[in-house]
Amino acid sequence: MSIIILIYITITIDAQQAGILAGQWGEFGDKPGQFKFPAMIASDKNSNIYVVDQHNHRIQKFDKDGNFMLTWGESGRGDGQFSFPYGIAIDSKGNVYVSDMNNNRIQKFSATGEFILSIGSYGPEDGEFKYPYGLAIDKNDILYVIDAFNYRVQKFSSDLEFLSKWGDQESIGFKLYMPHELAVTKDGDILMSDRQNHRVSVFSSDGALIKRFGDFGEGSNTAGSLFSEPHGIAVNKNGDIFVCDRYNFRIHKFNSGGKFQLLWETSGVSDNSRHFPLGIAAAGNGCIYVTDHYGHNVQKYQ
Repeated sequence: MSIIILIYITITIDAQQAGILAGQWGEFGDKPGQFKFPAMIASDKNSNIYVVDQHNHRIQKFDKDGNFMLTWGESGRGDGQFSFPYGIAIDSKGNVYVSDMNNNRIQKFSATGEFILSIGSYGPEDGEFKYPYGLAIDKNDILYVIDAFNYRVQKFSSDLEFLSKWGDQESIGFKLYMPHELAVTKDGDILMSDRQNHRVSVFSSDGALIKRFGDFGEGSNTAGSLFSEPHGIAVNKNGDIFVCDRYNFRIHKFNSGGKFQLLWETSGVSDNSRHFPLGIAAAGNGCIYVTDHYGHNVQKYQ
């Protein structure tokens, strides 16, 4: 049995200036509670945390304090198996959707990991993918999927029936260049971390471009709202937006209108090395959970 030890620390810093590191769990390995390059992360209505344990080809589920609950998946092409999964999202009924990246499909599971159904194969047609990345689900349980190398977003019902697609350069005015993650705003618009364009783009649910914010900036003194390859993106219950600024090793917080508010650097409990925030989830308990891709752990911030 693997024992997960959470370390809690107190930081004397204004909470309006930075997120307070409240806990951390995980290390490199393949046992329960260990990770090999964790990718995206999601939370359910009870603030349980689901982590895509990418190079272990599995999903791990924890409670809000990081206590291990269950895991499912292994390397393969069969139902319930994965080949480098990436994105994850949870619908109103607690069902879990995973982008099985190298198998070019989306799989749907129950909250306890039972396989329900899947869709996808490699290709450019509707319901096909060229490496699906981030996922998001709106209040009507409509699933949005980044179809990375088809340079588009596809929409599906909760039964994984194809509904529509959008994101071509002609319709939005620019090329989606390796976008990584999606989130849904309080108003039902779609946020996208447009990685290589170093911006966050905001679309209507039908794919009309509403606005973009952010620009490129790199280094320890880089101003807020400047990114070096934004990855994970999340929205909390108040509508605030959180973005993982991966190569600046920090998290940005924006209000619901995209106005920059504050940022903080990600850091480990036991060392001062730089970390690489990849996935982010804003849970109902008010905490922010971040996957450290190269640190092989999950960080919890207040």
